[in-house]
Amino acid sequence: MKKRFLAALIVSLGMLVACDDSSSASSDNDKELSSSSTEKSGDSKDKSSSSKGKSSSSEAKSSDSKDKSSSSKKEDKGEYKREFATSIASGETMFIGTMSLDHTGDLGKDYIEVGTRAGVVYYDGSLFIADLDIGSIARYSLDANNKIGKKSAELTLPGVWVNHIYFVNEEKAYLGGMLDSLLIINPKTMKTTGAIDLSKYKGDDALVVSPGTGVIVDGRLYVGLLQNVSDYATGNTAQVAIIDVEKDSVIAVAEDDRVAAVGSLDDSQNQAFIVADGYIYCYSNASWGYAPGQVDGFLRIKVGETKFDKDYAWLVTKEVAIDDVTKKGNFKYLSPTTYANGTKVYAFLNVMVDLQQVWTDMDSYHNNTCKPVEIDLAKKTMKALPIGYSSSWASYGKYIDEDGTVIFAVSTEEDGNAYFRYDPKTEKAEKIATVEPIPMWIVPLK
Repeated sequence: MKKRFLAALIVSLGMLVACDDSSSASSDNDKELSSSSTEKSGDSKDKSSSSKGKSSSSEAKSSDSKDKSSSSKKEDKGEYKREFATSIASGETMFIGTMSLDHTGDLGKDYIEVGTRAGVVYYDGSLFIADLDIGSIARYSLDANNKIGKKSAELTLPGVWVNHIYFVNEEKAYLGGMLDSLLIINPKTMKTTGAIDLSKYKGDDALVVSPGTGVIVDGRLYVGLLQNVSDYATGNTAQVAIIDVEKDSVIAVAEDDRVAAVGSLDDSQNQAFIVADGYIYCYSNASWGYAPGQVDGFLRIKVGETKFDKDYAWLVTKEVAIDDVTKKGNFKYLSPTTYANGTKVYAFLNVMVDLQQVWTDMDSYHNNTCKPVEIDLAKKTMKALPIGYSSSWASYGKYIDEDGTVIFAVSTEEDGNAYFRYDPKTEKAEKIATVEPIPMWIVPLK
């Protein structure tokens, strides 16, 4: 997920506004992925209605048996409710689909195949899938069981990484990526309706402004400006553009040089910005270590204000030490976190340096270097959880359930590809499912 390519040609603002004509909102070429399941459902219904005309007592028993049998058959044929959207990796190819933790044996069926990198977002009863290899983002419908169905609309920007969508309402959203602007789109039709020019904020050394991770709070979009200087390296300074979502205008750009650029381009869930305790916590991964000398860590902006809190900075590499996991001063970075439960979030801490490993090629992303951790943003504390080291590829899936427990998708040496549930009250973790492909995002369908 770290590998990325800058657009061969940076798209100008005029071209972006003109994208409305070239974007595809047609469903003529749609693929209906659930038709075979529908046909099987019909067969099941026909079979289940064939036994009638028995005595009342045996009829009741028969009906009882039929209901259970029918339910079982439907589940066998994939007609159960999906709870999450997810992505999985097979080799260097990714697949996007929906899943249930009670039916992980089906993981990998009825999925959308994308390239080596992709993002997935749920909104308004649909999935939005970004295929970053070709530069497109498409809307897919979901059926009554949340099984992925037709592609209903698509926006294509060839050669441009577009992975961040910030929803204002059902008919308005912003789209960010390796661009010098924010596109304004209609998420129903996936057509552009305008753009906010950010080119005047481009740094002297930057190839592209790259609006990445963002979050909308109280009528304002807070979005990180990454200032890409190469395929991997971002700017040395934290910058957050604050946008009035009613007027589509820039209110201010907050800047702070205590950490490098905040946010990320492979954070489709926009989880490097966390709203907690009346603040927006903004995380910098310091270009994943590809820009020596950059500083990683958290800053925060009070909701409604336009400057970083001068009294808060948490420099993860410099300040965090965890027994038997990592030392202070050894470079480390966090994957995107969960949303906050109070001021606590959950993530994977990549400690390659502590394990004496470095990125060398794509195969390195399968090395087990990412430790599940619990983070208290306000107290600036971090602790390792009783789950093994996962690969970088499988360091995106984590979700706080309604009961406060936390689900992690992992690919570990000890437990293989699996899902774990961690209980903060007992501080214990339990493996709840084993799967064949590498599991990645866990995106709740609600």
